[in-house]
Amino acid sequence: MMAMLESALHGLWLSLTFFWQALWALLLGFMLSGIIQAFVSKDSMVTFMGDASPKSVLWATGFGVASTSCSFGDIAATKTLFKKGAHLIPSIAFMVASTNFVVGLSFVIWALLGWEFAVAQAVGAPILIVFTITLTHFLIPSDETQRVREELVKKEQPVVTDPVCKMRINRENGITTEHKHETMYFCSEECRELFHQDPDDFTSSWKEKITSWNGWVEAANQTRKDLLMLWKELLFGFLLAGLVAALVPDRFWTALFEGGGEGMGAVVYNSLLGPIICSLTFVGSVGNVPLAAVLWESGFVFAGVIAFIYADLIVPQLIRIYRKIFGKMIGTRLSIILYVSMATAGFVVFYLFDAIGLVPAIHETVAREGTTVFGVSPQTILNMVFLGVAAVFGLVLYKGKRKSPEDRIVEDPVTGTEMPVGEAEFCTIRGETLYYFESEESREKFLKRSGK
Repeated sequence: MMAMLESALHGLWLSLTFFWQALWALLLGFMLSGIIQAFVSKDSMVTFMGDASPKSVLWATGFGVASTSCSFGDIAATKTLFKKGAHLIPSIAFMVASTNFVVGLSFVIWALLGWEFAVAQAVGAPILIVFTITLTHFLIPSDETQRVREELVKKEQPVVTDPVCKMRINRENGITTEHKHETMYFCSEECRELFHQDPDDFTSSWKEKITSWNGWVEAANQTRKDLLMLWKELLFGFLLAGLVAALVPDRFWTALFEGGGEGMGAVVYNSLLGPIICSLTFVGSVGNVPLAAVLWESGFVFAGVIAFIYADLIVPQLIRIYRKIFGKMIGTRLSIILYVSMATAGFVVFYLFDAIGLVPAIHETVAREGTTVFGVSPQTILNMVFLGVAAVFGLVLYKGKRKSPEDRIVEDPVTGTEMPVGEAEFCTIRGETLYYFESEESREKFLKRSGK
């Protein structure tokens, strides 16, 4: 009993260690998502990622490389891009690139596994993207993705703001008009007419938003919303990885890896096995690298380790999120597409590197500490930097909410809860009165009670 307790405590410590390793990437990914939602217009996204052309895929890959995100923050950013009008194929290219084609991840791999693995991961990332978007093109119908996008818009933005009078209204109560590929909502015909007279007076470019106080308040608020959506999946993922790493003995991995025999059979077997193991033990795009080093030392084939590193996008928590965002059909197909692409990329990379003699021998690479800056690890420095940035985001959100004209206190007519107008997620008009609600459930009870 004591041994099990010690192992469990060790697993919790490993969970905290993995969290610390992935913290900077998590913070950056979620803040990037908030910034995209606040500053990038739908029109801009259509310009760069609005179709399935190679040019759009290249743009999306570039955006992904620049994002240096992790898988959990990355899916939040991908959802934003897709919801704002990006085609599914470049959206998927962005998702894969922002997790598996970034410089920060390569440095961690180099420190823990060696330069061969770092180069292999970078070379294989474009191969992974090509396989993924090709399968997506053939297996996920475009008309179904459009329906999903419409559902996302309805679910994620139940309350909209009139661009003229700034009144918050429910989407279903608004009077609409189309402007630059985007639907605008108005509380009255008078506001819509004023907007049509000079739309530029009531819309802002990303350059104007990024230099405004309100733009950064909105970016911080969107970051908060994404964190609230995914914190449970994050908590479960870290706890699972730490406990598995502590409780599963090395001899189990060794016996498992030898199941594929020798030669090409072993390469195929381990390439298929890598993503499966990752789906059971993965924490984050940075946090799974220490686990990859453990597997390599336990006898995992090079192809399997590469596929394992790529498989950060098919952990159970993310599969649940795919199904939640895209629906069961598309979410399940996307998960299968990613699995097949990851295993294939690991297989292809192995034989590319084997052909030029860059596959390291088993046990040749050992896990090591890596370099330090004035005695401090780069991981700690990155965490401190992005914790500081996150603190600034929190301060901006706090001050922005206090100074907001939407700080007026209103009361939910069903629950009696008092809240600022800016925090009300739902509202509706009955007669000539606008009512605000703290939840959709509260609003539904009000509508039933009032006879709608």
